[in-house]
Formats: sequence, structure tokens, C-alpha cells
Amino acid sequence: MKQLVIDILMKMATIEVSAKELTAQVEAQSLLISALLLTAGKGDNAATISDNIQNAIVTATTSGKSFLQSDVDLLLTHVNRLLAVTRYVDENANAEQS
Repeated sequence: MKQLVIDILMKMATIEVSAKELTAQVEAQSLLISALLLTAGKGDNAATISDNIQNAIVTATTSGKSFLQSDVDLLLTHVNRLLAVTRYVDENANAEQS
């Protein structure tokens, strides 16, 4: 019986971690789209978009104490991954044009 409870708790923890990962991905994509919309009309580059996202995350996390640092780190990881893919595609497109 004890092992059954342990197994159930382990499965619940795994599900919770997966849910947090998915939530972080969705939040990162939402922030990226918002930053793109905000900076699209200004003619700013990707560095400014990245700065806007970083500032938004820092502002959100300092406005309340309900954020866990691990959640913030997970969100930043996904945002940076999305921006890295964008930079990679842009650099390869520029290299092919040259």
C-alpha cells in the first residue's frame, strides 16, 4: 500500500512538471508575440524585442511575490530559445543572400 501511494505521488509530480513546462512555453510565445506587435511599427531590431521581453518579465516578477524563481528561469529559458531560433534563421538567410 505504501508503494502504491509513493507511485501515485511520483506520477502526480511528473504531471505537474510537464504542465509547468507547457505553461512556460505558452507564456514565452505570448510574450514574444506581444513584443513583436509592440515593436513592429517602431522599426526596432531583435535586440530591442529581446530587451522588451526581459523588461516585461522582470517587471512582472518584481510586482508580486507569488512568482517562484524556478518558474521565472523556466520562462526565460523558453523565451531565449525562441529568440535564438529567430536569430539563427535570420543569420542563415543573410548568409545565403550574400
